[in-house]
Amino acid sequence: MKIIMTKDTDSVLVDEEFTLFDTRPLDSKHRITLGGKLMKTVSQRLRKVDSYQVLVGKGGDILLRPAVSIPASEAWIYENPKVIGRIRKGLDEAKQGKKEVVRDLDAFLDKL
Repeated sequence: MKIIMTKDTDSVLVDEEFTLFDTRPLDSKHRITLGGKLMKTVSQRLRKVDSYQVLVGKGGDILLRPAVSIPASEAWIYENPKVIGRIRKGLDEAKQGKKEVVRDLDAFLDKL
């Protein structure tokens, strides 16, 4: 999936292939329930989803983008591209089995 956020607006360009999953009726209050089958499918692909971003296309299409909440005290990590980049790099290195033995924690942290 390729998602491009535009800087000047709240627009999001999404380049992904979509497959029809289900047709859901509106209830009397104009709500749509997602249902257990869809939630099971989403949860198999993603972490626990607790909300959805609702995006509306120029042609009226609606895209529900699964989201998770993070504590406000941790938001700075995602707002700083350098920090999140280092975290992702470290996670990738850990998956590859790369590791570093740290004998002096203070010196190691100073290098970061």
